[in-house]
Amino acid sequence: MKRLLFSTLTLCLFVTSGCDPLQSPQELINAGQLQDAASLLEKIVQAKPENVKARVLLSDIYDQLGQYNQSVNQLREAIVILPAQPEDQAVLRIKLAKLYLKNSDRKKAFSQLRLTLQSTSDHDIISQVAGLITDRYQVTKLTEGDSDNYSPNFSPDGKQITFSSYRTDSSEVYIMDLNGRIRQRVTFTTDFNELAPVFLYDNKYILYIREPKTSRQITITLQGSGSSRIYAGLSISHIFSKKIQELLPIGHGVRAPSISPDRKRVLYEIKSGDNLELYEIDLTNVNLGNINPKAVSARQITKNTTDDGSPAFYPDQKKIVFSSSRQEQPHQIYTTDINGTDETHLNANPYDCYSPIVSPDGKQIVFVSARYGDIEIYSMNVDGTNDHQITNGIGASIQPAFSPDGSKIAFVSDRSDSFQVYLMHLDQPIGKSELLQYLASRQ
Repeated sequence: MKRLLFSTLTLCLFVTSGCDPLQSPQELINAGQLQDAASLLEKIVQAKPENVKARVLLSDIYDQLGQYNQSVNQLREAIVILPAQPEDQAVLRIKLAKLYLKNSDRKKAFSQLRLTLQSTSDHDIISQVAGLITDRYQVTKLTEGDSDNYSPNFSPDGKQITFSSYRTDSSEVYIMDLNGRIRQRVTFTTDFNELAPVFLYDNKYILYIREPKTSRQITITLQGSGSSRIYAGLSISHIFSKKIQELLPIGHGVRAPSISPDRKRVLYEIKSGDNLELYEIDLTNVNLGNINPKAVSARQITKNTTDDGSPAFYPDQKKIVFSSSRQEQPHQIYTTDINGTDETHLNANPYDCYSPIVSPDGKQIVFVSARYGDIEIYSMNVDGTNDHQITNGIGASIQPAFSPDGSKIAFVSDRSDSFQVYLMHLDQPIGKSELLQYLASRQ
């Protein structure tokens, strides 16, 4: 267990012997009185310069107030106080490095991270350093070329990935194996774009969005809006016969389809009134070889005045996770049961968060977040704790998808100019020596 450097308990730190909880720094912070909290903590630090907890809290407040230099100075002083406690020093150095990176001072940030790595062999700390400067785990690039490739999803056995590509004059659906070798082209149309493919329970069938082609250019929306018009429907193709069957007609306005773990139920977002709501289709009793669209009914899950989007199932299929912007706040991650009740806001923070997915073991939620002028993939516990970055590359990283065994994540990034599909190996973390070499190459 970490020492009490970043305890969320109310700090009772006073120059006098009295202890009025209503006047404690944490109480003032909770009340939004940051300047008053800073004034009190300044007195505490002046009286007890060795009080690391007070300095760290004061640094956080200075950061929120936009007082960058003062925030840095408090962390630097706290680090000096802890020379005999290298693990705590490492925690503070990472915090200081984040502050430097937030303010675009990469040289100073890398210096702190180098010192951190040199002082520890703790795997968690090394992983945190990796997340700040590069991908946390080994990543391989699966697709190549100038054409955009996107919307990856794994086959039920985890041995193949279906994805969309603009390598022809329109967006088409393909299947590749895990080394990037194209196994099959699934769709062959010229007037439509096919995207967001997923394997169904009979893996000879793939469900995907079909929309009229408007241009030979990829359009990726992190989160749709009920105010925008879209004409996409849902179709299903047999991967060998190429037979196309319409599940929901073009013009229906479908976005962001996702499949249940048993691959028999489909979640999606669609315009309902003036905003987006979440719906479900159950394909359990549908003959995939001879679909009667009129016999397929959709069930509404959410109903409110804000956009709900990017839904995904939990492993037990009794709960879903999704992205929404409530009360004009940034897009955040929410959960609800499959009937749209018992809603929970998971990750209250000031950043936009999109495209959540749940790991097959139900322990982690991976999502896309826009922070500090960058768009990357993050992970957190299913209760919303331990929010941390797992991709870090030039450009945006989006559209994460778990492999069925949870050991890999396929994702899309434009770190090589065009959008390409990458594979992250969660069982192969970036090591200490690799990170030191990376930092040395950027001195």
